[in-house]
Amino acid sequence: MDSFDALRRREEKPQNLGEFRTKRLILERYDAMSEATRTGEPYQTVLDPPPGHGPRHPERDVLRGADLG
Repeated sequence: MDSFDALRRREEKPQNLGEFRTKRLILERYDAMSEATRTGEPYQTVLDPPPGHGPRHPERDVLRGADLG
């Protein structure tokens, strides 16, 4: 994550709370997936909607006239 230098610098600015938030969030999810593997419990995604559920780009689909119905 530290190789994403521009993102790290932007997020670590004092007005952005001074932390590399993206790195922290990614590592938290990685730890949660590792714990699920270790315990045998299913991993619970924090994505809403979860992957494979719901339209991915509802605004674009409406503009294109897609019938999602």
